[in-house]
Amino acid sequence: MEIIKANVQAHSGSIAYTYVRNKPDNQDLCIMLPGLGYSTDQPLFYYATGLFFEKGFDVLHINYQYDAPVFKNLEREEQFSIVSEDVQSVLEQVIPSTAYPNFYIMAKSTGTAGLIRLLENNQELDRAKVIWLTPLLHEDDVYRRLLNNSQDSLLIIGDQDRCYMKERVTALTAKNTMKISLMQGTNHSLEHPDGIHQSIECLTVIMREFESFICE
Repeated sequence: MEIIKANVQAHSGSIAYTYVRNKPDNQDLCIMLPGLGYSTDQPLFYYATGLFFEKGFDVLHINYQYDAPVFKNLEREEQFSIVSEDVQSVLEQVIPSTAYPNFYIMAKSTGTAGLIRLLENNQELDRAKVIWLTPLLHEDDVYRRLLNNSQDSLLIIGDQDRCYMKERVTALTAKNTMKISLMQGTNHSLEHPDGIHQSIECLTVIMREFESFICE
């Protein structure tokens, strides 16, 4: 195993990344895009990284960080474009386009909005399978683009998430390329208000969903 931690110069400045190499000449990769307030060090990404690594994947964390007050004052479209452009810059500088014939992209929250734009503008990512964690379904543009996306996908969201909209989840369920897992009682961090043990149980269910999706 090799762990590379470095920075690249991207659209918004210096972007940190962590590149975990499983084995030489690997053909399997998972790219992970965090949310603004949920980093790749937190449980969903930490355990997902271990799971993908156990399955033989290399893993790339793109650890963008934005000044929250300044970023939040931008128009939403500008926010999402910045995330998309920064991710594209990291991919171009770190991952050769032909290096991985089999890869997944896992994104959470604002990362999902940036990913949608990235997928639309990068045909090399068409073959990726996608894990959407707590996507911003309350954003009309995000929802519309998710409806139109045809890639094999797993979407996970809690019914107590501020971004959850029942009718939109129902509509997405009709897509034959998208599997949806609705986590009862969980919030935007996919944690449960009944305490740590319940949250750990939810995390276990989510990891099983990941494993099932990887093995399809």
